[in-house]
Amino acid sequence: MRSFLRENSHTVGFLILWMVVARFAPILMYGLLPLGVFLLRRVDKWQDILFGFIMVLVMSDAGPEFGHMAVFKSAKALYILALTLVLFVDQVRMAPMARLFTIFLPFFVYALFPIIRNETPLISAEKTLSYALLFLVVPNIVLYNFRLYKWDFFKNLIWFLVFVLVSQLFLPYLGERELYYLGGRFRGWFGNPNGMAIFTYLTLVLFTVVNRLHPGLFSRWGSLFIHLVLFYFIITCGARTSLVASLMFLVFIPFFRLSTALGIISFVAFVAVGELMASNLPYIITTLGLEEYMRVDTIATGSGRYIAWNYAWEQINARGDLLFGAGFEHEYNVFLEAWRYLSRQGHQGGVHNSYLAFWLNVGIVGLFLYFRSFTLIFIKASKNTPLALAVMFSVLFSIIYESWLAGSLNPYTILLLVILTLMSEEEIIGSLGKPEGGDAEPVEEVQGPLPPPPLILPAR
Repeated sequence: MRSFLRENSHTVGFLILWMVVARFAPILMYGLLPLGVFLLRRVDKWQDILFGFIMVLVMSDAGPEFGHMAVFKSAKALYILALTLVLFVDQVRMAPMARLFTIFLPFFVYALFPIIRNETPLISAEKTLSYALLFLVVPNIVLYNFRLYKWDFFKNLIWFLVFVLVSQLFLPYLGERELYYLGGRFRGWFGNPNGMAIFTYLTLVLFTVVNRLHPGLFSRWGSLFIHLVLFYFIITCGARTSLVASLMFLVFIPFFRLSTALGIISFVAFVAVGELMASNLPYIITTLGLEEYMRVDTIATGSGRYIAWNYAWEQINARGDLLFGAGFEHEYNVFLEAWRYLSRQGHQGGVHNSYLAFWLNVGIVGLFLYFRSFTLIFIKASKNTPLALAVMFSVLFSIIYESWLAGSLNPYTILLLVILTLMSEEEIIGSLGKPEGGDAEPVEEVQGPLPPPPLILPAR
């Protein structure tokens, strides 16, 4: 990481400048963020454009202890608009464009119609637009960065994500230590420990995919350091869902590499065994002496999640959202109306389930269209690497307990889009079989026969 910081010190300095301005003159951020995008584009710092976007999204998710950073929650919309403008201005330079957006296009077109039933239609339209723009912009920025920097781009991206996590260790020394903990669980930059856990889990997935596809990209010590950092933060934040999702991903990789059918069977078996263990989980955890870390006292109530799920299902039926939903932001409005009632029941927060969040927002029709595209892109990616299905099933598990996938401008969905672009774009995967600088790159995870080597004729 020292090498990354040395070579990208300007990136760190740029981000620190943003935070200083947000602290002392937050109003200026509404001009500084889009201006920063245009300046970085002018000097061809395309990696920094993406890194800056990720950091803006991280800060927009920050907790109340970062009250002076609240400007990022609204200013981030200007960042995505600036990225969209850059994409349209440079579309000739970026051609051919990434194809991920077109696969999800039927969903985005449909998602416009439920807005007419929304309580706040203007905000709903903004949320729908931002979600569509994220799927349009991020894959193309990733693909263009790959064309410029090849696999070094993914190497730098992972080191940047690790830097974001490691930088949290200094936060307790900058203020009251208790501010960065919630119920004894470390939350760092993020508003809650679960958010930090999701970020860490998706970083682990991205790192594993890159490392498996290109084993020589990271040194042995670098790879060990990254693994230690990721597992440290997964454990420190005490988030059961992300811990299980991470283990599920790592465990399923060998099964999907051997056979798709075997991987699916193993997933079904995992779920079945998980249901069996769930009924005896408090006893098992207590026997292992992990009752404090796993918060055994909250398992019976699902940490409030079951309350949220039951309420969401009641509202889907009571409000007529079963088929068509009521547009993005509807889920937030439904839970905001009932926050007093839900808090008395022992629940704080949103629906804690991406499927139910989509269902409230776009109905079962939109839910079907979204996961149709979701499945298609992973099937497409699985033709390039068997890792794709391990990623898909671990994500499908994670979003049962968290609603991050139904949100656009958060620091989690963007990481999934990076992973999907990496696995689904033939230009990226195909480069593994091509020599670069005289050295052929590894092809361990790429399925299918490689093209024959070029015929070399003797000189005349």
